[in-house]
Amino acid sequence: MIKHAYQNPVRKTETTLLTEIKKNLRILSRSAKFSLIQFLATELAQEEQELSRYFTPESQHGFWSQHDAFEAAQKLETLLKGEQA
Repeated sequence: MIKHAYQNPVRKTETTLLTEIKKNLRILSRSAKFSLIQFLATELAQEEQELSRYFTPESQHGFWSQHDAFEAAQKLETLLKGEQA
């Protein structure tokens, strides 16, 4: 049985929670670990499904890159020169 070491998840960080969960997972039987894997895979699939409505083959999404961003480079240069003055 897994101990409920993370009674107040609001006060704990994800890293701390994951560390505690990993410790508790070691005591599970092999079949329980497989059940947990199945649960996590299902959870991830549901999250992907929920996100997929935003990304359809027909949809277009803007993309910004710092490459060839001459205007931004000019503004940065102006700001840096102003700091040196």
